[in-house]
Amino acid sequence: MSDTPVVDTTPAISRWSVDVMAFTLMLFFMLMAACLSVMPVVHGELADRFGFSASQIGLLTSVFMFAFGAVGIPAGVGAARWGGRMFALSAMAFAAGSLLFAFSSSYGLFLVARAVQGIGAGFVVPVSSPVLAHTVPTRHHARAWGIFGAGQGLGVLLTMLALSPISRAGGYRAVFITVAALAVVIGMVALAQKPVRSLPRHPEEATSLRGLGKALAAVAVNRKVLLLALFNAGGLAFIAGVPVWTPDFLHSTFGASAGFAAALTAGYGAACLLGNPAGAAVMTRWGKLTAILLGLATTTVVVVAVPFSPDVWVAFALVTISGFLSLLYFSANFGIIPDVVAKPEQVGPATGLINLLSLTAALLAPWLFGVALDAVGPSRGYIVGYLIFAAFGLAALAGIAFFYTARERRARRKATTGGGVTDPGN
Repeated sequence: MSDTPVVDTTPAISRWSVDVMAFTLMLFFMLMAACLSVMPVVHGELADRFGFSASQIGLLTSVFMFAFGAVGIPAGVGAARWGGRMFALSAMAFAAGSLLFAFSSSYGLFLVARAVQGIGAGFVVPVSSPVLAHTVPTRHHARAWGIFGAGQGLGVLLTMLALSPISRAGGYRAVFITVAALAVVIGMVALAQKPVRSLPRHPEEATSLRGLGKALAAVAVNRKVLLLALFNAGGLAFIAGVPVWTPDFLHSTFGASAGFAAALTAGYGAACLLGNPAGAAVMTRWGKLTAILLGLATTTVVVVAVPFSPDVWVAFALVTISGFLSLLYFSANFGIIPDVVAKPEQVGPATGLINLLSLTAALLAPWLFGVALDAVGPSRGYIVGYLIFAAFGLAALAGIAFFYTARERRARRKATTGGGVTDPGN
């Protein structure tokens, strides 16, 4: 594997232009994270008004994640041909799903609305990944992913500090109308950027239906792409599950008010803001696989300790630390994709496949947490729930041992001891 990722870049683009584009795409990622973590702020109203159980509330997040993952492949394949123009579909799905949720009053329609929102969210990373890979010079990749990934933390902060007060003032309808308005504005801002609207510069045959099918078939049997999906599933179990269930844990275990618990969980989002650029720095200094390993391993340990917290402030500290650690892996996990595919047009399909496989697995985590609470009650249910999250992390860690073949490991050791340049996927 060469030292330079096989991607179609535009070296003439300035760092300022890179920052502006990455920030623009980050707004979409922020919206995605806000929609993923929005259920805690409307949990109480939905339970009181409609009598929904904990498992039903958890399923509203899981169905979002299912749709999120299911649309990954068509989104990634579409991005290989139409680039950032696919964000128009994302914005429309975000807005439509949010408005449907706002004006629904039955559980079935709530599920449909969350699925439509999930479709909008499912476009974000599979479209952003090839846009960044094909327009950002290699030397700025870590910086661009560091900016983009900050959207996870901002999304949680948006949910806890802005959507939560809106929920208290106007209920779930006001929350989702606000989200719909944000989707329209962010979509307009993104599509106003010329690099986002630009079509990918692939050979014509590569973007034909046959060419895209071949690209998808190639990544489907790429062992490293499949392992990246496993790593992402472990990380998503933390990212999706901890913000969704921590407010309920703090309220039930320590008597924190719903607003106070939501504000404490906002510390998670603030920590994510620091964690993602820290992960980008780690992958620049010590390699991408090291950043993935460090993020997954440390988050697993910290999450296991959360339900054993002696008081609300220890729980707050642990959740905040987990927010920082859980984002260490993100930039490396997606930044490494151009290094492990054979051709530039495979970046989009590979990202879509990773989203599909990882989200299909990780969507079980929030629902299983709710099932544990319903089955054994809060006293033991929260312990079981957080251990479920940790189990996803352990599975991902086990997969890291198989990322490189024995031959690749020998070649990397030889390059290191011989003073050569190691592979960028390190």
